[in-house]
Amino acid sequence: MEMSRSNQSIDPKKLLFAFQQGAIQLINQKELLNQINVFPVSDGDTGSNLASLMQTILEETTEESHSVVEVFEKVADASLLGARGNSGIILAQYFNGIYNHLLKLEEKDSVQSFVQSIKSAIDEAYQAIEQPMEGTIITVIRSWAEALDDNVQFASLESLLPNALNKAKQALENTTNQLNILKKNQVVDAGAKGFYLFIEGFTDAILTKQPALYVVNEVTSGVKIEHSPQEHSHTSEPMYRYCTEVLLDCVELTKRELHQKLSPYGNSLIVAVNRGKARIHIHTNHPDKVLSYLSSVGEPIQQKADDMLLQYQVKKQRKAPIALVTDSIADIPVDYFLENQIHVLPMNILLGETSYIDKITLQSKQFINLDNRTDGRATSSQPTLKNVENLFSFLETRYEAILVITVARKLSGTFYTVKEAAKRNRAIPIEVIDSRKNSVAQGLLVMKANEWILAGMPFEKIVSQVVEKRDQINILVSVDDLHSMIDSGRIPQTIGKIAKQVNLKPIVSLDEYGKGKLSKFAFSRKGNEKRLFQEILKVNQKHTIRRYAITHVNNEAKAKLWGQKLLEQLAFPPSYITDSSSVIAMSAGEGSVAVAYEFEGDENR
Repeated sequence: MEMSRSNQSIDPKKLLFAFQQGAIQLINQKELLNQINVFPVSDGDTGSNLASLMQTILEETTEESHSVVEVFEKVADASLLGARGNSGIILAQYFNGIYNHLLKLEEKDSVQSFVQSIKSAIDEAYQAIEQPMEGTIITVIRSWAEALDDNVQFASLESLLPNALNKAKQALENTTNQLNILKKNQVVDAGAKGFYLFIEGFTDAILTKQPALYVVNEVTSGVKIEHSPQEHSHTSEPMYRYCTEVLLDCVELTKRELHQKLSPYGNSLIVAVNRGKARIHIHTNHPDKVLSYLSSVGEPIQQKADDMLLQYQVKKQRKAPIALVTDSIADIPVDYFLENQIHVLPMNILLGETSYIDKITLQSKQFINLDNRTDGRATSSQPTLKNVENLFSFLETRYEAILVITVARKLSGTFYTVKEAAKRNRAIPIEVIDSRKNSVAQGLLVMKANEWILAGMPFEKIVSQVVEKRDQINILVSVDDLHSMIDSGRIPQTIGKIAKQVNLKPIVSLDEYGKGKLSKFAFSRKGNEKRLFQEILKVNQKHTIRRYAITHVNNEAKAKLWGQKLLEQLAFPPSYITDSSSVIAMSAGEGSVAVAYEFEGDENR
């Protein structure tokens, strides 16, 4: 006799356990997914992106759930928060679609409702994608859901899942033949493989009720991560540079409306929307324009923009076996970062209710314009722990060691965040150095480290040399008004307020530990600059300056004038003149100009 489907219910504890085990199964294989990632671009981060989604689901489902709907509500909310990349956002929309459909049904805990919702949510997953492509994650999602529905006469999950998993496996293997780029490289689609790994862990948990093993640093309890030895030669340079994602709150537009407005900015557009929140993914050359539009239709509460062009170049031909990482406060021309494959952890800037990514969705000139129109004081925050871990996950698959040079720990918590991430990612050696500098001084230290790396110097030697070199680099800043530096805490409050009250113009620099200090007071900006140049000449006579660089906050003319004066005095031009980061603009104020120099350690005789 056939069992009644309506009498079969799903235990929410069992369902939640299965979700968690599926998440662990995928996380354990993230490096494999990164290695087979060739579509839509070969940026090697599909595994990291899907692992980020699954990690968020694990973190947001620690408390017990009392119904199937409650399980899917937690998973749906977590997936919008943690989704990254094409496949991650498609999967997030799929989970949200399942939850939305369950809400409409009467028997929400039944197997029948579970299967019906899983199948109905396919349409929502397709609608999230501007141009759905078969042979990707969406194909395997559909094959799995349809297989469950085809065999719905079997009334228990234990009976339904094995056949559905087998159908999903067949669909996964067939992806190699459905897209030319997959066929050329003889791999399955990475996103599709990720979904299959998830449902494989999900199925195994339902059938065996055994917890999966976390794989830490590739080997745990004898379980080894699967690796693909193949390097994919049949890939092309990405059409757009930045993989941009934004989590938007207070959204009233539909997926269709957001698609129509965003499609002119790039390709690979995916939009997931639920209950006033939207997760947007797009490949674009103008992440600043994308964010500007989205800020007009909602409140951006989370964003990222990965440099796909840099990732592609590293995968095709890395310049050195050591990865060099810094943060966006290091003021170096953007072309230098790309040409030398230096990876940047961007700071975040909060203006009003909108968060921006330093140097990507917000440049210093834009910051000044927006800050003048925004009530309240702008604030900055260091890269999140998850963002640092995601970067390390990518770098660990491509390099033999990682060197990170951060802004001075006296000025930012970035150093401590990166140190914490380094503790959790030890597949390869990671060294984190407090530059005790900022802006162009930090930039010069990064450039020096890059030269040592390219020269083939051993990792341990580079680390010791960087630590020694930071004492041979200094920065001098001339500001129009000390107000911004006082408010931001970059200089001593008491001395700064006194100098401001009597209208003194000090030279601002950093002490040996990276804390702001004031010296060489003058009564005018002209006098201040005269003292600054005198200080540089004094250092050059004593030690010999080997290189210098200049930055400015919306004051290019003054920066170029400084460059000309220093050329006359030192007999060689600056290594570069560049705009400051938005964080520096926020603390130094409009019109500020700074020069950093590197000198020899021994005194001239």
